[in-house]
Amino acid sequence: MNPRYVDLHMHTDCSDGLYLPSEVLAFVRKADIVAFSITDHDTLAGYREARSLLQKDDPELIPGLELSAAHDGLDLHLLAYLFDPEDPYLNSALAEFQARRNQRAALIVEKLNDLGISIDLGQVIRKAGKAAVGRPHIAEVMFEQRQVPAYLTAFEKYIGNGKPAYVLKRNFTPREAIEAVHKAGGVVVLAHPQIDETFRYIEELAGMGLDGIEIHHSAHQQRHVEQFRHLAERFRLVCSGGSDFHGREGRHGAIGSQHVPEDCLLRLKQRAQTRKDRQ
Repeated sequence: MNPRYVDLHMHTDCSDGLYLPSEVLAFVRKADIVAFSITDHDTLAGYREARSLLQKDDPELIPGLELSAAHDGLDLHLLAYLFDPEDPYLNSALAEFQARRNQRAALIVEKLNDLGISIDLGQVIRKAGKAAVGRPHIAEVMFEQRQVPAYLTAFEKYIGNGKPAYVLKRNFTPREAIEAVHKAGGVVVLAHPQIDETFRYIEELAGMGLDGIEIHHSAHQQRHVEQFRHLAERFRLVCSGGSDFHGREGRHGAIGSQHVPEDCLLRLKQRAQTRKDRQ
């Protein structure tokens, strides 16, 4: 029997991806996967649009989100799956996040202007289009306006974590994010734990109810995969993974590139059902 794969991490232009949900769905149809999750940042718009376009033989679409949680001066990225997309509390929180993202973008642009980087907030808002404004939109404008020699330079020199124009998000705490997703019937996975070495917080997050770790990711070498698999076993967490597809310069892999076993999704579903049975 041929192995069956899933991809549980990808982005559309409803957050910081380059492609429309319909275009991402077209890529999904060409990839060797049986299920996928659109995990846009703090919005379900891409998921909903893709859901409306699904055809009978398409891979299974899993409700997904990527939430940012402020912890220890860092943005912890938490992937939420299998929740009720119509949950009123979760949707209210997402609407508030959208407003906060726009406020944060204005502060970042102001800092960049103070540093001699001449870009306009209106340009950034137009670049974001229907999405909530994020740092990738700011980076694109900086690159297009020749304020930086490459897209990634914007992050490396100016707007990345701890850089001169960085502004910390006002987010959920990890505990609040995990509880909100659990109340909506879902499960929570720590995204790309090698980035910013957020694996340091796995034990603490497990104590808050974390359900899994994204071990398969383009930022992870094989030694990282084994390290995180060991941590998942130690703290009884589910292993997960995905391409983190953005379609942007230097932003992770192609859809299906991580060969995430279908068993990861099955175990997440079991975890979600177990939580529901306890409620």
